Amino acid sequence: MKSALELAMERSGGVTKLAPEQKKKIEEIRTVAKSKVAEEEIMAAKKMAGMNDPAAVAKLKEQSAALIRKIEADAEAQVEKVRGGK
Repeated sequence: MKSALELAMERSGGVTKLAPEQKKKIEEIRTVAKSKVAEEEIMAAKKMAGMNDPAAVAKLKEQSAALIRKIEADAEAQVEKVRGGK
């Protein structure tokens, strides 16, 4: 009897090996995205520090979270492109 992992590997076509250049590019993409996320978190925290209105703080948190999700989604799209995916 096959394990769930073995069945999943058969369905997905197995593990794709990446060239060293691809690994380096993916690492670079993720590092840049991570720094952009950190920058956004710091900027949002600075803006929120001076706010007294809870509604404005909530709106800023929402905007910041949306921007972070976009940064992460863009990074993952770039990673998939490097991998030769969709």
